[in-house]
Amino acid sequence: MATKRTYLSSSMAERRGRILREARELLASGQEELTIARLCDRASVAPRTVYRAFGDRDGVIQAAIVEHMESISTFLGKAPAGSDIDAIFREYDWIAAELFRGPAFAKVIVDFYFSQNQRPSMLESMQSVARSRIERWLVHAMGAGLLRDGIDHELLILHQIDGEYVVFHNWAAGLIADGQVADAMKANFVMNAVAACIATEQERLHARLAELHVRLSPRRLASVA
Repeated sequence: MATKRTYLSSSMAERRGRILREARELLASGQEELTIARLCDRASVAPRTVYRAFGDRDGVIQAAIVEHMESISTFLGKAPAGSDIDAIFREYDWIAAELFRGPAFAKVIVDFYFSQNQRPSMLESMQSVARSRIERWLVHAMGAGLLRDGIDHELLILHQIDGEYVVFHNWAAGLIADGQVADAMKANFVMNAVAACIATEQERLHARLAELHVRLSPRRLASVA
């Protein structure tokens, strides 16, 4: 992949923003919709402008994903849901709704998360929203005296993030229905949280997990269908 160059001029910044705006619009219909020719036509720029700013098509997609993740972080940062488990659950309800507003783009993000050819900065960006969520809860749980000793917080965070993207992947592959996504994310969070908590909090979290498993049960979903 070609190395992206840095441009500081206001005109180039404006064109870059226009390219990313159009790229996100195209990706909202699926990754296959984004071609350099179509992007240049919609953004009214020459192909060389795209290549100079982003390196190649993947560079455009990655920059669009980074911009998207930053917009989510900014939104959540303006109105934080809180840090306890109920607040985390409310945030997952919002994340699921956001997922359904742009399902094609969400699937592009999932594809890139599991790609073997991603830049470290790209991975960091895709993990940022989930990382902020689990870190907020860890700070809350530590302050409330709910955490056990000997837990590697960074390892817990990475397990939580990867598990969240597995939920997204299973949804993208049709293995999880739209109505299951929020509960599946909550269940993944609770399973990771249980491992970090003291016995009394584990009992409470196990009860929450049991409720989620009832709602996620294939037998229950079949009976509802």
